[in-house]
Amino acid sequence: MLFISKEALNLKKQIANMSKLRNLVFCALMVAMYIVVSFFDIPITQSIEIRLGFIIIAAAGMLGGPIMGLSVGALGDVVKMLITGGKGSSFFFGFTITYAIMGFLFGIVFYKCKVTIPRAIAASICEFAISIFLNTFNLSILYGSPYNALFLSRLPKSSVMLVINVFLLFITMRALQIAFRHNHIAVES
Repeated sequence: MLFISKEALNLKKQIANMSKLRNLVFCALMVAMYIVVSFFDIPITQSIEIRLGFIIIAAAGMLGGPIMGLSVGALGDVVKMLITGGKGSSFFFGFTITYAIMGFLFGIVFYKCKVTIPRAIAASICEFAISIFLNTFNLSILYGSPYNALFLSRLPKSSVMLVINVFLLFITMRALQIAFRHNHIAVES
């Protein structure tokens, strides 16, 4: 099973589609949804919480492609910081880059493809790799902590979240895909 759709790799067409008003409005809606949903994280333990914002980034990638996923990931992080003034967390541009990469990869995996468990696993592995490697690197720069110590402390949490994220991505992306298909809604014109 190929995990990359051919349409997702046509980046020139994707960039052209982002200039259409309908897609810009949809992108802005997804950014707004990301900001709202990111305030509703679900604590499981003191060190593990289910963060739901990544689902919106995945939805943007699935419905609008890798460029829209990238845009929603990056803009969502920046606009959230501008709205909250950085309260509750520090703004660090490295996290903006990781959210953009995550949105791009979600678009590569889900865009114009049937949502399946193997695709949800592939997307969750992408999110896991970004979390465990890039976000750990960002945290080590931000707080001056040793990378290896942070990596080892974040590995169990990220491993648990990998399993949870597969389930969340499959259920939400499949439901969203069915709803859009049933109502004949298309992001691209």
